[in-house]
Amino acid sequence: MPCAQVAEALYFEKKRQVDYHGKLQWQWVAETPIRITRHAKPSQKKQKKPSVPGEPIDARLVVSRILSDEGEILAEWLLMTNVMAVEASEIALWYDWRWQIECFFKLLKKAGHNLESWQQETGLAIAKRLLVVCMACVVVWEIAAAKSEKAKTLRTFLIKLSGRQMEWGKSFTNPALLAGLWVFLSMQEVLDCYSPEELATLQERAQDFLM
Repeated sequence: MPCAQVAEALYFEKKRQVDYHGKLQWQWVAETPIRITRHAKPSQKKQKKPSVPGEPIDARLVVSRILSDEGEILAEWLLMTNVMAVEASEIALWYDWRWQIECFFKLLKKAGHNLESWQQETGLAIAKRLLVVCMACVVVWEIAAAKSEKAKTLRTFLIKLSGRQMEWGKSFTNPALLAGLWVFLSMQEVLDCYSPEELATLQERAQDFLM
């Protein structure tokens, strides 16, 4: 049976509230013992490889669902594990933490700081840059999590500076906030280096090329 089909027959228990897209939602968890009998399928990226038969594996299927107050399934994770001595709700919490770590990696990589394109040549240099980058990520998370009207106004401002378009129903994303924050910090540096009169002169000169 497909895991999704197994999940539909399980009994779910309400466990805890978790942060889902900036809003607290309830996490529901269910579990059942399973036996994996299918053949292993090696990675097919480089070349096609045949399936590998083996002994059946006894495991657990832990299903984590995030439900709205109206009972709508906002997210679902089907988790197979051979960890038997830990409560299913704790395993579900581990995966919730893992997802937050993935969001951090997203900010470090293509959606943010482009870590994989860095050209530092020593471990110490990379570590120093990572410290600065992590500080920037923390600032973005604080801005994203703040509930005040001032924070909401700041988020709107940073999204405009980022030039990013948001999906329908989303007012911001962390990568867009990070991009806007970078533009804002650059603006502040410019304002520290040039007077209003100098900026007005540069604007007039730029208009000669834009006409």
